[in-house]
Amino acid sequence: MKKALIIQNKFIGDVLVSSVLAKNLKKIFPDIQVHFFCYNNAIDILQNNPYIDKIIGFDDIELKKLSVLWEYTKYIKNEKYDILFDPYAKLQSRFITLFSKAKSRVSFDKPFFKYFYTDVFVEEKFPKFIHCTSIENRCLLLSPFVKDFTKIDFQTEIFLTDQEIVNAKNLMIDFGISFTKPIIIVGILGSSLKKSWPLSYMAELINYLLDQYDIDILFNYIPNQHKEADALLEDIKCKEKIFTSILGNNIREFAAILSNSDALIANEGGAVNIAKAIQKPSFSIFSPHKFRKDWGCYENLLIHKSFHLMDVFPEIYTEYSLKEILRKPDPFYKLMDPKMLIGKIEDFLQNILGITKSNSNLLHEIESKKPKITALCITYNEEENVDRFMKDISFADEIIVIDSFSTDKTKDRFKKYPNLIFIERKFDNFTNQKNFAIEHATHDWIVFFDLDEHIPTALVNEILITVNSPNPKDAYWIRRNFYFRDKLMRHSGWKNDKVIRLFKKNKSIYKKNKLVHEEIECKTEPGYLKNRLDHYSFNSEKKYLEKLDKYSKLKAKELFEKGIKSNFLHHHIKPIYRFIHHYIIQFGFLDGKEGYAISKMYAKYVSDRYKYLDQLWKTKNKKN
Repeated sequence: MKKALIIQNKFIGDVLVSSVLAKNLKKIFPDIQVHFFCYNNAIDILQNNPYIDKIIGFDDIELKKLSVLWEYTKYIKNEKYDILFDPYAKLQSRFITLFSKAKSRVSFDKPFFKYFYTDVFVEEKFPKFIHCTSIENRCLLLSPFVKDFTKIDFQTEIFLTDQEIVNAKNLMIDFGISFTKPIIIVGILGSSLKKSWPLSYMAELINYLLDQYDIDILFNYIPNQHKEADALLEDIKCKEKIFTSILGNNIREFAAILSNSDALIANEGGAVNIAKAIQKPSFSIFSPHKFRKDWGCYENLLIHKSFHLMDVFPEIYTEYSLKEILRKPDPFYKLMDPKMLIGKIEDFLQNILGITKSNSNLLHEIESKKPKITALCITYNEEENVDRFMKDISFADEIIVIDSFSTDKTKDRFKKYPNLIFIERKFDNFTNQKNFAIEHATHDWIVFFDLDEHIPTALVNEILITVNSPNPKDAYWIRRNFYFRDKLMRHSGWKNDKVIRLFKKNKSIYKKNKLVHEEIECKTEPGYLKNRLDHYSFNSEKKYLEKLDKYSKLKAKELFEKGIKSNFLHHHIKPIYRFIHHYIIQFGFLDGKEGYAISKMYAKYVSDRYKYLDQLWKTKNKKN
């Protein structure tokens, strides 16, 4: 008779997944003896499993002691296993495998340690059968013994007795569950706060569900998380519909309680794995650092659904590494606001569980609690940029346009967008125009972009992550890519161009003594966003010169109001220096003819500035 050992470190999910190996081994070799080596606190999940003949438990901490490890190694060697599976392949399990003398030693292909095994397999990156690699890759280890994978049974199972289910129901009745309405268990936390959907969001979701549906909700959490559970309960309005103490004394009791409930809504993890093992409908909320392709098991079935940050912001995963997300998960969790989940959860409740709505609507309350953003802009004859700008800025909660009485179709273009405030104000200078716009903003956060700027999706995502982060700065610099004639200017003085485009309304204002090239004055040190803004200037030299001429006049006025007069240096040296600065010092010559054009135009801009300054002084002297 053959004997097989399955070694599985880690907890509920991994143990359940590896138990599928035992089920399929029994189908391949009906007379085989299957033993399972796992943590002591995972033994409950395997009890009564007809495919496992013996469970060998161990303490994770103790097993790290060499003397204890050696005793287990000798024990396993003496069992004389024919087949040994080591899916997780930790240091201790590799040591046991090395001395086991099993004829077939099966694991995954990993550098160096693969020589401890007779058969190793490369893990698949994407699922083929049941929407998750975690189970499919475990079953890949059966390859030496089975050729037709369509015959593999991928379903995890927990084998509860009838008495366990009855006892759980009686416990629920004792705590006040009437079983006259649907019962939803809510896994309020993951294994830690860092790996959990924000409790404030969970409170909003639960309040919404209790307001909309006539249901009872049972909190599920680890006993040492009772303080967090109590804090969450404080934010729940209908506390009489919440049951916080029906936890069960162990995994099996929880599974039995869940079997008496209608569904589970939870942070993805052990509780969700249990629900799937007893085939109870589940809706899981994924951590941003875990992926549906790995743990979205059985979502090919109708009864299991989930929500992932990738569903709404897939671009984030091209801009941020998993290490970055794990290091600071809070802002990524904050993007998963309750409003995004409610539609999916309502579909789950209504179409899968058959639960109908009861009454009012709390969506406006949920929406009102997230940080709001006002998008501002000032315009004059920008008709060709309006549609692009409105598409880029659609993430904002409020959009306000201050127009300087445009003579083209700018106003008409904006007016076709209904959720927009359009105000006309006579232009005096950029600073006053922008501060006037800020006065009309109603939200705490402001983004202030020009219409010749394009906001890439990655920057939009970063803005949303930033305003949702726990301790954001009061303002943020954003570096710009400068385009002239649709060519990216990599030199010519524009390489390090930066502007403050994101700031808090009550902490920032444009400096009143700057009439052009206006600057935000912030009460604290601004931060930096890492993604860049695309700045498209004019496609023709003529149009750009018109813009610079306007700037020259405003700058001359600014200098005039400061009492500054021009001299030989201003008229003859500064324009030449400006050309040299852009074209030579800032390597503008590397930008080709566009670099030369930019350098020449900025030299003219400096020259015109002092020409207009002289005109202002002449006008004043004539009046005197």
